[in-house]
Amino acid sequence: MFPFPGSGKRLRRFVTGLEVRVGIEEELFLVDEAGRLVKVADDVMKTAAEMLETDRRLLDTCWDYIFGLDPEPNPAQIEYMTLPLDPARAAEACRVGRHLIKAAAEELGYKVLLESMHPFESDPLPINGTHINVMVKHAHQPYMKPEQVLVVYNWLWYNLPLIIAATANSPYCCKGKRVAASSRLARSRVLKPNYRATLRPLEKKPALTRTQYYGRLRYKLRLRRDTEFEERVVAHPDGRRLVDITPRGPASNVTGDENESPTRNRVEVRAIDNQKSWRYLHDTIMLNVGLAIEALYMYEEKGKEPPNDPHHFENRNEAIKKGIKAKFIYGDEEVKAKDMLKETIERISQFLEPLGIQFLSPMEKGKVELESRPRISVEYADKQVIKLIGNYVEVVLGSNKKIEMDGRKYEIPKGATIVGKLVPITTYEYRESTDGFILDITKIKIEVGLKRHKVVIPLDEDDRIVRVLTEAEYLLHAMRGL
Repeated sequence: MFPFPGSGKRLRRFVTGLEVRVGIEEELFLVDEAGRLVKVADDVMKTAAEMLETDRRLLDTCWDYIFGLDPEPNPAQIEYMTLPLDPARAAEACRVGRHLIKAAAEELGYKVLLESMHPFESDPLPINGTHINVMVKHAHQPYMKPEQVLVVYNWLWYNLPLIIAATANSPYCCKGKRVAASSRLARSRVLKPNYRATLRPLEKKPALTRTQYYGRLRYKLRLRRDTEFEERVVAHPDGRRLVDITPRGPASNVTGDENESPTRNRVEVRAIDNQKSWRYLHDTIMLNVGLAIEALYMYEEKGKEPPNDPHHFENRNEAIKKGIKAKFIYGDEEVKAKDMLKETIERISQFLEPLGIQFLSPMEKGKVELESRPRISVEYADKQVIKLIGNYVEVVLGSNKKIEMDGRKYEIPKGATIVGKLVPITTYEYRESTDGFILDITKIKIEVGLKRHKVVIPLDEDDRIVRVLTEAEYLLHAMRGL
């Protein structure tokens, strides 16, 4: 690892001569009052647009901080993107983005859940995360040079297990199971590990690449022309973007970035779970910014390149599984993640102090947000019946059932026999912040219902399952109108 750089006028002069920009993308869940995912991202997007059109003060604030809102693969997710900002303003931009989405959601009667995975309904999708884009260059330079992207990327890549350990914050998913400190990374289909980067000459020819696009294998064809950069920062041979960390911009070989402006050269860290408190989110951003500045300083002022880590993938898996309790292997040494985090923050604070930035959360003492997360309790109404969820069944009702369908109310009498698919009916208890965000779900109560057509009929202990049907038998019932 890099040695402690020391302090002094040389370091301060170097840092104050830099231009540092950071951009944040954070994905959030939209839920109803009960904590259930609701697919209303488009409605929230339209409401946010209407609010900005009628509230000039809100619009002016967002113009200063927010690039925009984006949809995600699942309509229960929504993402804000900040502008590339001075690091001292980045966390405030996140606050503005979060509150814009919350205000629009509340206008429609919904809430915002800050978890990276819904502990019951993410199975494993949908998942959320925080992406941090860092650009570090000298103020007189027009853009970040390829060798600067390389150095910053390789140092952040080397420290990625530590970043994961410090920010792992999604222990529960898949019907309330505790999977890993970061279940998001453990179960993600796209956030696979990237590699240490090298500089490679540009291939000036048509480039056909295979790439993963939201879990599917696809092809892209790019016709590369003469460019300002004769070399590319290559971390993945296929130029894959949807990975845990990646170089970005035309200085990289990332497919889709080759025709961007060179001012877009940067490093994107995607392996970060959502931090629920503003202070932890602030410190997560600064951890990445401090490491990026340190990398450039050690390379340009001390002549030291980031070392390789032959244990990177082992350390990464250890961080995903155990979070801050992980133990990493560096050379012949075993290093505790908690000790490494404290030492790293102490070291990089020297690079942040000239920018007027300090760490604000207990992270600088080696304490992470996951350690204060309550355990989830899962309560089943009937464990035997729960095992049948997903099956088609025939049920004899033990009491009258009132249902509503297409705006009309009906009553199904006691003793009636109906068929349908057993589905879970969940209710949640959750912690809420003082400013109205749902921090995390703390209790899950699972009951069962019978889904028939668009209606779910809650079942209770008086109702009796008389037999389990095959799908063919159920379809035969449905065709008969039974």
